[in-house]
Amino acid sequence: MMKLKFSKNAVKSLEKLSKKDDSKIKEKLKYLIFVINETGVIPFRDLDIKHLQGEWQGFYRLRIGKIRIIFKLNLEHQELVVYFM
Repeated sequence: MMKLKFSKNAVKSLEKLSKKDDSKIKEKLKYLIFVINETGVIPFRDLDIKHLQGEWQGFYRLRIGKIRIIFKLNLEHQELVVYFM
């Protein structure tokens, strides 16, 4: 079962958002974890997710409107870590 973790920067960013944006982000992240748990596949097209390159290689970007969420999957520990918003 995949767990969701937030870095300190991500928590600070989340606290600054409006309630509407906050609930949108939580909804999308819950859906992302649900799909990964059920299928074992990242839903790139369903959620507008892209692989990042360069110094961010190994990370993913999830776009929700104007908000960009940077995350990484740690399959060894079964967790999705949100680093930045």
